[in-house]
Amino acid sequence: MITYPQGFFPELLALDIDDTLTPHLGTVAEPVIDAINRARAAGINVVLATGRSLSTTAPIARAAGLDGWVVCSNGAVLATVEPETIIETVTFDPKPVLDQLVELLPNAVYAVEDVHGVFHTTELFGAGALGLSIRQVPFEHLLTDPVTRLVVRSQEHREDGFAHIAQQMGLHTVVFGIGDVAWMDVGPKGVNKATMLATLCQRLDINQARTMAVGDSWNDIDMLRWAGFGIAMGSAPESVKAIANAVTDPTPGEGVVAAINALLDR
Repeated sequence: MITYPQGFFPELLALDIDDTLTPHLGTVAEPVIDAINRARAAGINVVLATGRSLSTTAPIARAAGLDGWVVCSNGAVLATVEPETIIETVTFDPKPVLDQLVELLPNAVYAVEDVHGVFHTTELFGAGALGLSIRQVPFEHLLTDPVTRLVVRSQEHREDGFAHIAQQMGLHTVVFGIGDVAWMDVGPKGVNKATMLATLCQRLDINQARTMAVGDSWNDIDMLRWAGFGIAMGSAPESVKAIANAVTDPTPGEGVVAAINALLDR
């Protein structure tokens, strides 16, 4: 059971999507929709904060009954659902990073996300939750315009991963992992879900102390630490749980429902 501080009631609730709000690539369950509706009826701004691009965030938001603000691309993009519009982006020049990485990883697949949420890649791959729009281009085309993020994928590094290379990327925010393929997500320096949520709070005149967030992974750590009350999913790695104020049910969706109900049913 989650215990909130005496007198705490958030004006903004930030929710990660994959493995928090929904199972990975899954749908929004009815109890989750009901809980979100309760939160909104109580005056809480519910905002999705995700590594997805806007194209794959907006359908989930609509399914959850949300039509307002979303934070996408791990904090590099602030957008609205209705109308589906990118409002603000944080970009960087990908050329210095790509020049460095291609020397270390000559056989990797590279992709960049532009300011419109479109991925340009050296080799087509199933983007899944990342985005719906992906176009294959020559490597040189990745170097020409500012981008919101750079994605690196390599089958050759499924065993050892990118941790040693990520440590060298000191000028950028980096998230990496290993699934069916080793991957690395490189973003603008100092940009994460928390930084864009802070920007949104300035727009909405919301005090950071009156915020709450729920997440499950390493790219949620900054958000959970920043929030007035951060909740980790029970399935989260120990390093994520360690910085959270509380831990909820491990089941995607059910953990969010439990957090909202514990807040509203006090």
